[in-house]
Amino acid sequence: MKIFFCATLLLLSVHSLQAQGCSDAGFCTAGDFNSQHKSSASGISYKNELDITFNYASHGKNERFYQPQLNYRFIKKNRAFFEFRLPLSTAKNTSSGVSTTGIGDILATYNHRFSVSKKNKIDYSVGFRVSLSDASKKAGNATASYPMYLQTGLGTTDFIAVANYDIIKYISIGAGLQLPLFQYNNNKAIFSNSTGTGFITGEGYRRKPDALLKLTGHYQLGKLKINGTVLNIFHLADDYYNTSNGKYSLTQSKGSTINLALDLSYAAGKKITLGILYASPYKTRKNIPDGLARSVVISPKLTIAF
Repeated sequence: MKIFFCATLLLLSVHSLQAQGCSDAGFCTAGDFNSQHKSSASGISYKNELDITFNYASHGKNERFYQPQLNYRFIKKNRAFFEFRLPLSTAKNTSSGVSTTGIGDILATYNHRFSVSKKNKIDYSVGFRVSLSDASKKAGNATASYPMYLQTGLGTTDFIAVANYDIIKYISIGAGLQLPLFQYNNNKAIFSNSTGTGFITGEGYRRKPDALLKLTGHYQLGKLKINGTVLNIFHLADDYYNTSNGKYSLTQSKGSTINLALDLSYAAGKKITLGILYASPYKTRKNIPDGLARSVVISPKLTIAF
């Protein structure tokens, strides 16, 4: 039954629809205790872990995303840990040849796990996702900026909180919130006015919060860990741009998406873990103006404990 659950998630994940991948990898995987490197058989508990990850994603025929990333964890005696994630993001339109590269949105979290009983545990993560970009990159002297999917960051600083509860031995349920605290996005876009006879310029894309519900099945076969996850991301209201005539609402950007992910990790040595994550949407919201739409995400990872 346990293996069937994970296999079912893998089969479902072949549905390659166009949907929001995740507001960022950190929101969906913050405090991922199940994929951590395990202490060695000699009883040594390592205080530091470094992930070297390469995230590849696509959307539609022309949008491609490449993101090498470093994740560092400082682990305390009680297995709580601080984590810092630093991505370098490249986005490209293969049809026009336009591409942008820059430091992506960084993530810093505190993560802790405690036992409710011998079989049940709760883990939580709190922290911030900080964009170093104002999302205003454009071509030369153009009036409009590149669309959001070609920007290297969302242009916000967000508060993130995620909690997971082990309801039974092999299954956990989680919930989370990503709340924009400071919005300094200066992206410019051109829209038709309400009469359809002219155009208006929107300056400053404003993004609403996301909520997250997820169900995770986790199982271990010797040195191999298998995590299968169903994630439902709720975008809680319509986003908008500021214009000279007030707010220009981006209708139908409110809504939910369902994403499926399979994460495999293998303990290749006392200090080395190899992993790969595959994620794909199953159901989409109709309008995703923040540029986070993904058809597929593939992320190989090397973890070094020291």
